[in-house]
Amino acid sequence: MDMNQLFHHHQIALMTANHARQMGRPPGGFDLAHHYVTLINHFRESRGLLPDFAGYAGHAPGVG
Repeated sequence: MDMNQLFHHHQIALMTANHARQMGRPPGGFDLAHHYVTLINHFRESRGLLPDFAGYAGHAPGVG
């Protein structure tokens, strides 16, 4: 999977979780968006880049 595909899947995972929350359902037992953050950072590391993609955690950093 290339970087664009990983970002695409990360965005879809965020939208799916957000939709579930809006409908009053839990977003699921597995944090798929975080899984893609991990994959994106592994992809970056394998190419000599810093693994600094934080993604979106649903709240501001350092809060909650």
